[in-house]
Amino acid sequence: MKIFYVGPLWEGGTALERLNILSRLGHTVIPFDITPFEKRVPRLFRSIACRFKVGPIPQAVNKALKDSVRKVNGISHIWIDKGVWIYPDTLQYLKQLTGAMAIHYTPDAQLLSQRSRHFVACIPIYDMLITTKEWEVQSYKNAGAKNVVLTYQGYDERFFPRNIEEKDFALYASDVCFIGHTQKHYADRLKSISSLGVNLRVWGDAWPDYMMKQKWSNSMVVGKGLWGESYPKALSCAKIGLGLLGKHIPETSTTRTFEIPAMGAFLLAERTAIHQSLFEEGKEAEFFASDEEMLDKIRYYLAHDNDRKKIALAGRNRCERGGYSSYELLREIMARFLS
Repeated sequence: MKIFYVGPLWEGGTALERLNILSRLGHTVIPFDITPFEKRVPRLFRSIACRFKVGPIPQAVNKALKDSVRKVNGISHIWIDKGVWIYPDTLQYLKQLTGAMAIHYTPDAQLLSQRSRHFVACIPIYDMLITTKEWEVQSYKNAGAKNVVLTYQGYDERFFPRNIEEKDFALYASDVCFIGHTQKHYADRLKSISSLGVNLRVWGDAWPDYMMKQKWSNSMVVGKGLWGESYPKALSCAKIGLGLLGKHIPETSTTRTFEIPAMGAFLLAERTAIHQSLFEEGKEAEFFASDEEMLDKIRYYLAHDNDRKKIALAGRNRCERGGYSSYELLREIMARFLS
């Protein structure tokens, strides 16, 4: 297949990871990176584009897309990753000019949050829409989707058990770690854990600002987000990795659900039906439904190393056996086009 791939292709991003996987699967991939368009305008216009999906950035992206696709022959598939800025007339133009099948992929909630009127208008035009949010599938269909594919968020090739050097262990070692953005729900759970007096460490872009206002968090906040190799290293150095779920949407799993056990680390996550279907509770991961249960399990597994390590190993094995890697998940999706 010859795939014209449109998305935010910055280093370390999941869109670039998907592009690379499609190449490894043997497809010819022509990249169109929307990231540079954000760097060409003042910060105000970047904010407007992110919040309202209008302004010079979306306009420039759509114009450049039309110009670029005219220069490529033999496109069989148009893959748009997180297409919140793509106008419906642009998508129609790309399809008509190339005769290609149009696919949309997003790991995010793109209807209940991060909503874009452009994306909603494009839904009936796409030939296939791929989502990781089971609770948005019906909304896609209600909006006119022809074909909705539900997949998992998975984990990329950075996530595998590894030996950690002493210098990295000194930087990242923790009893309990959480890596993610700032939400009240997250902060409340972390505050509860801090009462245990364990080595709790937290990374995320907004946590240093939160720490300035909430002095109780001073001991737990390490710094801003972890990118590249620093993120899996921090998971490797944690005795327990927290799988907290956002409450601004009905979240039932996240990339952490897969990345923590893929590293061979111990996953302690909020109990959901999806989590319980992915990992056997008490054998491949542990789950909780209250602060009391969460704290009890932290106490127990920090005091019982062998039990914790046994579950962590079984969780890694389940990732492999279940085909939860991004490579396996995309391979399964692309096989639909060849069947």
